[in-house]
Amino acid sequence: MCYKKSMILIILLPILLTFKNKLKMKINKIYTLFFLLFTISALSSCVTSPTKTTTSNKVSQQEPTATIKKVDANGFKAEVEGKKVQLVDVRTPGEYKQGHIENAENHNVFDKNFMEQMAKYKKDQPIYVYCRSGGRSMKAANMLKSKGYNVVNLNGGFNGWVRSGFKSVK
Repeated sequence: MCYKKSMILIILLPILLTFKNKLKMKINKIYTLFFLLFTISALSSCVTSPTKTTTSNKVSQQEPTATIKKVDANGFKAEVEGKKVQLVDVRTPGEYKQGHIENAENHNVFDKNFMEQMAKYKKDQPIYVYCRSGGRSMKAANMLKSKGYNVVNLNGGFNGWVRSGFKSVK
């Protein structure tokens, strides 16, 4: 589109200059005005404008944006200890049996049906997740976030919990 307008301008320019010489002063003003308007029009069509989005008047039932909050062992303990929260240990059952945070439920993030298991948790309450050192729980956190859950991840994992001197159960 921009190319076509530029070509038209190039073709019309000599014609307008010839016409200008014949009619002199009156046409000079008209020509200048026409040339400016045409140039502005041609140049403005070359600029890409942002995509216009339209919104419906209907009220949509969109889920709020899910988040992942990363906290250290002290912050994690303050949020979960003595409270009824959705606390999930995403390690293997063997690791879980060796020790875990009290009241944590075990759901191995590498199980094929991990997300099906997580469907029982409420989306309107955060899910507190941890693993051994923080890597698997971040994987789980990202998976849960993609499904609309708000997640709190224990930085440093269960190892960080134990290093901080907090109790665990078997």
